[in-house]
Amino acid sequence: MRTRTSLVMTVAGIAALPMPAAAYVRTTTSAGVPTAWKAPCVTMEFSLGSPPLELDAAGYFDAATQAGAAWSQSSLDGVRCTNVIFTVESVPAVAGPVGMDYHNRLIFRKNGWCRDPPPTDPNEPICYDDSALAITTVFQLKNTGEILDADLEVNATDFTWGDFVGHPEQFVPNNTQDFQGTITHEFGHVIGLDHTCFTPGTSSDGLWPVDNNGNPVPDCSSTNLPDIVTGATMYVSVDSPSAEVGLRSLSPDDMQAACDIYTYDPNFVCLAPSGSGSTSGSGGCSYATHPRGVPISGVLVLLALALALLRRR
Repeated sequence: MRTRTSLVMTVAGIAALPMPAAAYVRTTTSAGVPTAWKAPCVTMEFSLGSPPLELDAAGYFDAATQAGAAWSQSSLDGVRCTNVIFTVESVPAVAGPVGMDYHNRLIFRKNGWCRDPPPTDPNEPICYDDSALAITTVFQLKNTGEILDADLEVNATDFTWGDFVGHPEQFVPNNTQDFQGTITHEFGHVIGLDHTCFTPGTSSDGLWPVDNNGNPVPDCSSTNLPDIVTGATMYVSVDSPSAEVGLRSLSPDDMQAACDIYTYDPNFVCLAPSGSGSTSGSGGCSYATHPRGVPISGVLVLLALALALLRRR
C-alpha cells in the first residue's frame, strides 16, 4: 500500500492568525502505532568520500552536526527536557545501500537519483522523482513502533547544496538548497515525527491523521494555515532559501515533540534497538524546486512484507 502526501512551498506569504494550542504530529506504523527509538542515541554515518563541490567535506559535516544538535539540545523554558542524542560520524565511503542493517546512513546520490539496492517489487519505481530533494527511510517494528534503522539519501543529481548563511552567493542558481535546513527537517522524521499538515487522499488506511492532542491535522492546501503550523521545522514547505534557513531552528512545537517523546532522564543509558520481530518502515520528506518556490513533497510507502518499508519524500 502506498500513501502520498504533497508538501508545497508557496511564494506568497501567509497572514498571521491566532495561535492554536501547541501540537505536533507523529509518524505511525501501518498498525497505527506511533514510532520512536527505544533509546534515542541516533548516530548517522555520513558518507563524505566525494561530496558535492559547493562545500567541502568539513562544511557538509558541520551542517549535519548542527542539524543533529538542534534536536539534541531541545529545551523548554531554558531547561533541557529530552534524552535525544543525535550525532554524525564522517565515513570515507562515497555512497552506500539503503537497508535494515543497523547502519544509519546519510548519503549524497550524485550519479543517479535511483534506489540502491533496486526494489524487488516490480510495482515499485527503480528511481525516485527527480523533483525530490531528499528521501529518508526508517525501518520500524510494525506492532510496537520501535525504530531500528534510518537512512537518508540526498539528491545531488538534480540539485546543488550549499550554506545560505555562510555562502549566500551560492544561491543564485534556482536549484541550490540550504543543506542544514533540509537535513534538520529530515532528522525530525528520523526520530519519528510527521508533517504538521496533511494532504487528503494520501493516507494508506484512509484515515485523517491527528496531532498529539487528538485533533485532526490541518489540510496542507488551506490558504489560512496558522503560523504555529507553517513556522515549524516539520512543516511541509518553504518559499525561499532564506526561509529554508528557518528550518534550522526548532519551533516550540518541534521542541515539545522531542521532549514529550524522549523525556529527559538524568540516568538515561543508550540501548541498542531490539532488532527482532515484524517490522515496517517510515521515512522523511523531500523538497522539490517549482517555479517561484521550493515545494516539499512527502511520500509514505508501506509494503506488505515481513520487513516492510515506508519512505517519505
